Amino acid sequence: MVATDTNDPPPAAPAAPWRRPAALLLKLAFMAGALWLVARHLDLPALARTLRGARPGWLALAAGLFTASKLLSSVRLNRFFGVVGISLSEGYNLRLYWLGMFYNLFLPGGIGGDGYKVYLLGRQFPGRRALIFRALLLDRLSGMVALLVLLALLAAVPAAELQLAGAGGLGLALPPWWRAVPLGLLPLGVALSYGLGCWVFSEFRGAFGRTSWQALGVQGAQVLCAWALLAALGAAGGPVLPYLLVFLASSIAAVLPLTIGGLGARELTFLYGAKLFALSAPVAVSISVLFYVITALVSLVGAWVRVEQK
Repeated sequence: MVATDTNDPPPAAPAAPWRRPAALLLKLAFMAGALWLVARHLDLPALARTLRGARPGWLALAAGLFTASKLLSSVRLNRFFGVVGISLSEGYNLRLYWLGMFYNLFLPGGIGGDGYKVYLLGRQFPGRRALIFRALLLDRLSGMVALLVLLALLAAVPAAELQLAGAGGLGLALPPWWRAVPLGLLPLGVALSYGLGCWVFSEFRGAFGRTSWQALGVQGAQVLCAWALLAALGAAGGPVLPYLLVFLASSIAAVLPLTIGGLGARELTFLYGAKLFALSAPVAVSISVLFYVITALVSLVGAWVRVEQK
């Protein structure tokens, strides 16, 4: 008789063979539709001119900030692993993290980066597969909470440049009481997320403090990356806050499993965000395109990473 580990979840029923390719086709269709809408409502020659004028020095800074955010994100994930007894060296965890980035972006039809981590670490730490999956899920959720916190904080910043586009292309300034909305919702949302986290992920409670700050650092570095892209496009001297708000909203949209690597979802969010805040659509979409290119180039490093079973 073959012994089984009772700590692992029971094996799930095998999925229908058509589900994975069907999901991939749906993602491709949504991505193609989103990009078609962007191209249909955008001045493509103006977009090309904007991209050609990007300054290399600022692009290099943006790439460095994005890379720093991923390094910190890797440390945060390893913290979640550590509190439940999955001990990985930072170097090994970083290689596994970068390989996962490559899988998530370039191999969407096969096993994803998180799926590979669950498979590999599940073999190295028998009986911990459920904990590994929960650590990865909590890592994603903590990043989403950090995005929402930064979005609320930026939305509460008093800025004359933050206005909505009105009829006839005239700007409608947000009323002064608007700042009270995100400021009032912020502590409520943080308290609710902490309470739910302690209830649903009680075994990770010891990591909540440090990883919460790390999550804010990850998303903060990516906001600075967006600011550097604005500077690269020569638009940092104009209204900055609305672009950063739209960038955070696009990051939330990119997390949703609707497209591959967020391509299409980000661009669509930037296009309609530019219309909402009366921003330059070519500049807004250029930020999205450049951010995706940086993400792809940094993730491509994972193709040369080798992760041996420990």
